[in-house]
Amino acid sequence: MAITPIDPAPARNTAGFKPWVESLLETDLPLLSTEMEAAILALNTNSWTGTSTTSYTPNSGGIGTKVFTTQSGKSWLPGQWVTIGYTSDGRENAVGVVQAYSGTSLTLDIKQVSGHSTPRTAWNIAFTPPINAIGDQEVVVHTGNGYGSTNTRIRRYTTTLKASGGDITYADSPTLGASFTFNKSGVYEIYRAENYGSVVGNIGISLNTTTPSASLSIIAERLMMCSVSNVIPYVAFSRAVQITAGDIVRPHDGAALNSNTTDCFMAVKRIA
Repeated sequence: MAITPIDPAPARNTAGFKPWVESLLETDLPLLSTEMEAAILALNTNSWTGTSTTSYTPNSGGIGTKVFTTQSGKSWLPGQWVTIGYTSDGRENAVGVVQAYSGTSLTLDIKQVSGHSTPRTAWNIAFTPPINAIGDQEVVVHTGNGYGSTNTRIRRYTTTLKASGGDITYADSPTLGASFTFNKSGVYEIYRAENYGSVVGNIGISLNTTTPSASLSIIAERLMMCSVSNVIPYVAFSRAVQITAGDIVRPHDGAALNSNTTDCFMAVKRIA
């Protein structure tokens, strides 16, 4: 709606100044207040906010592209950020970027979730400031399973404890061993722990190695390396690393020495 303009003030030493002040206080400002309130309410109820009854669970499974049925005629455009909040408890929420909006269909790229596990069907939708959203991007594996038959220095794992988000792709191959491929650039924390029993050697992490059957101690792509001995058989180490999309890290050892299956653990998590 249009806001009624206020006439410019006349000079204070003219006869028209006093009537202008009286009109400003008695008529113009009360009208402006009424019109501004109506405009704000119109924005809140008709353009910037909406609701949805689409079933959605705001946990790690809710990250990524989601489509919500809502009202038509909103001012939502691709690239804008919105928050969806459960109408009965705002602590259950998600934040995402508008991918598309047409008719009553709103497509969001969900970047951050509250972590609640109950599906809800009553959501408020509103604009929100952009966030530096990483979300839950983590892969955790454990229980040793020997080494690759071709990539003979690359450790293998039996169990995937966690694989959340889409920034890291984990694979375990009988021939190639374990690998963590990064789909997005960022800062990642890499953690590995092993119990080597009475074996002496070195273990670590390689980055984009072209020699996965060579000892970790002689390759140029070492990212981390730690020595183990029969005196200190259990080792754990970590590092935060700037990663480029397409990079691959592997649990890379000096030799295929460790036959232990327990106390073998590796985690990769995006932190920035």
